[in-house]
Amino acid sequence: MKNWTTDVSTLLLRVIAGAIFIPHGYSKVFGHGGPAAFSADLPSYHIPIFLGYLASYAEFFGAILLIAGLLTRIDALLLAGTMFVAVFVVQLPDALHDPDGHGIASVLHNIELPLSLLAITTTIIILGPGRLSLDSLFGIDARMMKIGRRRSPE
Repeated sequence: MKNWTTDVSTLLLRVIAGAIFIPHGYSKVFGHGGPAAFSADLPSYHIPIFLGYLASYAEFFGAILLIAGLLTRIDALLLAGTMFVAVFVVQLPDALHDPDGHGIASVLHNIELPLSLLAITTTIIILGPGRLSLDSLFGIDARMMKIGRRRSPE
């Protein structure tokens, strides 16, 4: 029974996270100015422009793949990286320097969505896609895990 609940839980996490990421990614990829407009702001945070393009496409196309459960751990890793930067490089420093902020509650309010998404995507990396995924159907996750377990000769 535990495997079934884990599989349903990972499916739920993948679908909800993907559904949240898609509109954000869509606006970055297909919005006015496209990924270039999003990426143009990143040097002010000391983030290379190419990572803005990577984040934009990961938030849209990676979210679609996440929902389908295809290349799940890679998608989740890219999205977790994006959310890590969003929380700790962009929003947390901005919230801490906000003169209108009122303590820890104000700071947490500013980072709650990306922090939640960071936790969800990190959980997906740890748990994997589950059996209710294209990765499971095609045996992709099992092969990736087997490659990860190989040890190099000493």
